[in-house]
Amino acid sequence: MKKQLKQFIGQRLRYLKLLRHHIKHLSFKNNSNQKRIIICFNGVVPHGGLVDRLKGIISFYDIAKTLDYEFYIQFNNPFNLNAFLEPNKCDWSIKDVAVTYNPITTKIISIINNFDVNPFQIIKKSKANTFLVYSNIDYLSKIHNDLSEEALSEKWRHHFNVLFKKSDMLQQKLNVISEQPFNSFHTRFTSIMGDFVDTTSYVISETEKEALLLKLKNKVTELTNTSNIKYYAFSDSSIFLNYIAKECSVNLVEGQPFHMDDFNGDSTLEAHLKTLLDFFMIAKSKKVYFLKADKMYNSAFSKYAAIVGDKSFQRIEI
Repeated sequence: MKKQLKQFIGQRLRYLKLLRHHIKHLSFKNNSNQKRIIICFNGVVPHGGLVDRLKGIISFYDIAKTLDYEFYIQFNNPFNLNAFLEPNKCDWSIKDVAVTYNPITTKIISIINNFDVNPFQIIKKSKANTFLVYSNIDYLSKIHNDLSEEALSEKWRHHFNVLFKKSDMLQQKLNVISEQPFNSFHTRFTSIMGDFVDTTSYVISETEKEALLLKLKNKVTELTNTSNIKYYAFSDSSIFLNYIAKECSVNLVEGQPFHMDDFNGDSTLEAHLKTLLDFFMIAKSKKVYFLKADKMYNSAFSKYAAIVGDKSFQRIEI
């Protein structure tokens, strides 16, 4: 009950914060006769990392497509999305001045980290004309509960490719990294190694760190010894990346790991480029392995990169 009450209070406070933000952009002008969905990543509240944001985008694009609504993405924090991903077959771009709030015809949908709702039903039943959406969950399985996992992945990949194409800058950076076939393995630690600022703060002991790194090294050695193909390592921990590159025959993508939610307020475009490079390098690989042991985090980053690239994905518990 305490947990549920805390979640409810958190959701209400987040909604009030969003309402205060959008009231500043009050307008009674009718923007369009066509209903529209605008998914927002504007820094007013925490939105999550790259894949969390993509989950929300793909889910609500699917709803907009099904209901024949216009679809837009406001993504201006902590950078403008089109620096890396540009509109492809769907022009989702929208200027900030066009994201207005009409108390009669606009509905704010704040469902960040809310797995319990079906947003399709919320929007379908609403009489609002404009929906300002804050979401970081993949709802496709709830919206299309008759589809197999393979069919859901195919739909997710199709939507992604309709919405996005890589910017010239991102494509050029990817082109110079690797042209040879390679496999990828990915790990996610959050704060436990003590080298990364994230939503969690728990740090394991030095003894536990050493044991965890050794366990991962043994698994990586086992993988790399079974094939002559190149391997790339991806992670949110610089400690792990430096260790595994020294101990095993693996390659790294240049740059420091960085979380897309800007916790320190000092991020640069170059810092976020690393996240996009990692994602599309994983999507480009032949096979994708996600390694998890002990208190490590159960990330979906590499799984969705594999979906975008239509590549084999395997989760390995160590």
